[in-house]
Amino acid sequence: MADSDKMEMDAICRMETHTKTYCVKIEGYSLTKVLKEKTSIEIGSFHLAGNRWGIHFYPNGSWSKTDFIALHLLLLTQPATQLVIKFKYILLDPKGNYMGTMKSSYCTYSERGDNFGFSEFMKRTDVEASEYLKDDCLTVKLHLSVIKPFFVDATRKEFIVPSSDLHQHFGGLLESGEGADVTFEIEEEVFSAHRNVLAARSPVFKAQLFGSMMESKMDKIMIEDMSAEVFKIMLQFIYTDMLPPEVEVSFGMAQNLLVAADRYGLERLKVICEKKLCDSLDVETVATTLLLANQHNCGQLKCVCIDFVASSDVVGYVMETDGFKHLMSCSPLLLKDILDKGGSITGRVKLEPHLPPWSP
Repeated sequence: MADSDKMEMDAICRMETHTKTYCVKIEGYSLTKVLKEKTSIEIGSFHLAGNRWGIHFYPNGSWSKTDFIALHLLLLTQPATQLVIKFKYILLDPKGNYMGTMKSSYCTYSERGDNFGFSEFMKRTDVEASEYLKDDCLTVKLHLSVIKPFFVDATRKEFIVPSSDLHQHFGGLLESGEGADVTFEIEEEVFSAHRNVLAARSPVFKAQLFGSMMESKMDKIMIEDMSAEVFKIMLQFIYTDMLPPEVEVSFGMAQNLLVAADRYGLERLKVICEKKLCDSLDVETVATTLLLANQHNCGQLKCVCIDFVASSDVVGYVMETDGFKHLMSCSPLLLKDILDKGGSITGRVKLEPHLPPWSP
């Protein structure tokens, strides 16, 4: 077909697909049985395709099927346009394995409050007799696909804006060392850097390199109490605002990076390390992580650790660790925070006479 024969379009409608997987554990399942029939609990919510969605669990049935558990997906915001949805609910065993109970459906959501799902997902008696329900916990997994139209004015030239590559340029500047005017020596390794970049990113480096401190007149600065590996990763973060993708940040490295970030006032790096530590908490590490969070004013991390320790499911195991014993000996006031939160260790911890008094 010749160019002159091509049909001119006034608009183009592109169908975009947005997907999400959401997994939620319902703890204390037996308590939901006291709810009235057709009563739902919102067990999770999230954003996808420009809208907010809620997962609703009906432990005693929805509509007329009161002897079934039901799972529904509720649209919590007003959509800009009609949305076609494919969602699939799966029950998982305690190890996260799919055991065969799965239902899927296509639905159209047009208005806020639209609510679709499965009123006969599984008989309540079958759930309670199955391997899905373990230690009074039930795990539900949702796979969601949102088909959303995106309209383009075909008469207007579409400009493609390239992604930012600022981090690549600054990362290259660090790697080449071109124009570097200060060096750091750590564990016999030497790192070249740029005073202006360091000062712009860190208030501590700004005070050291441009203030009244003696480092402002030095071309080589010695760094103590930090490994060369940690300093190198921190330096790369300063220049690129991200952790180097080729480096696997272990739990121990995340702890050391958090200390370094707090030392140099790198708040974003500090929060990134907090999240990595939160995501990797276990019985053996939670006490030492709580102590670290308290020492370096990490409010979010501290709250997560206290919630973890205060849980009646794990507190007994945590108390047997060396980290917990160290916590008791050097920061006893943290025990009060744990007792105030859950109270589940009351009677298990013997408070020594030198500890400050409180009433758990």
